[in-house]
Amino acid sequence: MGKGLQRWLRPLPMGLLAALLSALVLLPTLLGVADWQAGRAEQRELELLRQHSAQRIGDFFASLYASLERVEALSAERCSAGSRDELQQRAAAELFVVGFSRTLPDGRSCRTLRLPSAQALQGYRHWRLDDVDIWWQPQRLQDPLQPSLVLGRGEVKVASSLRFLWALMQMPAGTDSRLIGPDGQVLDLEGETSLLGVSEGRLLQYPQTLQHRDGRTHLLGAGDRFGLRLLISRADQQLLEQRRTLRALWSVAGLLLAALLGWLVALLLRRDQSLARALEQALRRDEFELDYQPLVDLASGRCVGAEALLRWRRADGQRVRPDLFIPQAEDSGQITAITRWVIRQVLQEQGELLRQHPQLYISVNLAAADLVEARFPTEAQAALQAAGVPPAQLVYEVTERGLVDPQRAVAVLEPLRQAGHRIAIDDFGTGYSSLSYLQQLPVDVLKIDKSFVDALGTEAASSPVAPHIIAMARALGLKVIAEGVEQAEQARLLAELGAQIGQGWLFAKPLSAEAFRAFVAAH
Repeated sequence: MGKGLQRWLRPLPMGLLAALLSALVLLPTLLGVADWQAGRAEQRELELLRQHSAQRIGDFFASLYASLERVEALSAERCSAGSRDELQQRAAAELFVVGFSRTLPDGRSCRTLRLPSAQALQGYRHWRLDDVDIWWQPQRLQDPLQPSLVLGRGEVKVASSLRFLWALMQMPAGTDSRLIGPDGQVLDLEGETSLLGVSEGRLLQYPQTLQHRDGRTHLLGAGDRFGLRLLISRADQQLLEQRRTLRALWSVAGLLLAALLGWLVALLLRRDQSLARALEQALRRDEFELDYQPLVDLASGRCVGAEALLRWRRADGQRVRPDLFIPQAEDSGQITAITRWVIRQVLQEQGELLRQHPQLYISVNLAAADLVEARFPTEAQAALQAAGVPPAQLVYEVTERGLVDPQRAVAVLEPLRQAGHRIAIDDFGTGYSSLSYLQQLPVDVLKIDKSFVDALGTEAASSPVAPHIIAMARALGLKVIAEGVEQAEQARLLAELGAQIGQGWLFAKPLSAEAFRAFVAAH
């Protein structure tokens, strides 16, 4: 198998592992989402049915209330003058009414044949709502014209049949509905009645909540203004089928997502490996180059040095951003070789300039890996001696974030400082930033991060940071370099505060080796 194919296949095990772990995490979660969605859909469907039925119940009773009021409005003459057949015809003209009665002030009764007698009403279940008495007798549902529901107020009664109500509700196939009265009696669609059992009685404790009992899904509505509650239920089979469908869909989605994540992990690993190989080739092919950003004395405007900035221009002319390749170089361990290349290149490009201007210096960035390598001071010193450049003209910059192990860092920095190098803390204020931290390290210079320089003279919360850093540096006898100076007012404020050196586009952008030499000659 060729090396190219081997490199291509190398990330696949990690990708497969990532896909497997993703599936183990995603599938239980997505199956839970499927169950939740199925339950929500079931509750929405049953709630819509319940609302529809409750509206029909309200319409039914509102119609009976209106009929009750119309019977109350009948005059005594009209009531007594009509025959019983005429009264029955009048009852038939009222929607949902099968009979009515009214007791006249003189004791005479105006009634139809289908109205239960007072004695018969004693066998009905009864409750009172405001000033209206309600009687119902579900056992009389078999005959739709037999009064199974009576509303009465004062001397007036209106009889109806619960069959009318069931006809209005129009429940779909597979769905049962039961009407529960204030006394707990249950009336189902077939006209069968019972009292709520212990298990069913628990349903009343959780109105408007989906409940599962005895292989069925139930939803109980809150009581309406007539004292009735509606219980909608259907077999769990429909919910289970919906749940299975959603579980299948979410499982497929989860597996696809896990596969995608695994592929992305493999792709990223392959890209990192490709970038690591490209960095190796860049060192061999000399694709790296340096720019130099001048460091300027804020008081005199004289150039005192520069920071060496690493650039990568690939063979095809494409530039790779430092924020992309430097972290990869640090992760792969190639940064130490790159740091040595930078030092050699600085001495090669600017060695003569440094020898001609003993007061000039170049600063080079060190990575965390450089600070834990004991051989680094010796190798750097040998390169300087070969170039004939004093250590004082090569300043090392380290970041707070790079000092992950301060004790080991001191073991490397201290020999460099004793050899004559100066040590600068780059981007100071963005990391640990404490007085005790500075006192532990062999430091000569603090570089203030651009974000704090930008805040100078503004009302930003970070505006006091730069003055505080400068005051701290002065107390410790350290020099201060301000990064990212872009405005003359910033330079003036920094100089007044006590900063000695500025770096930024106000003075110059990063320059090529030749352009920097020209800048030094002019400044």
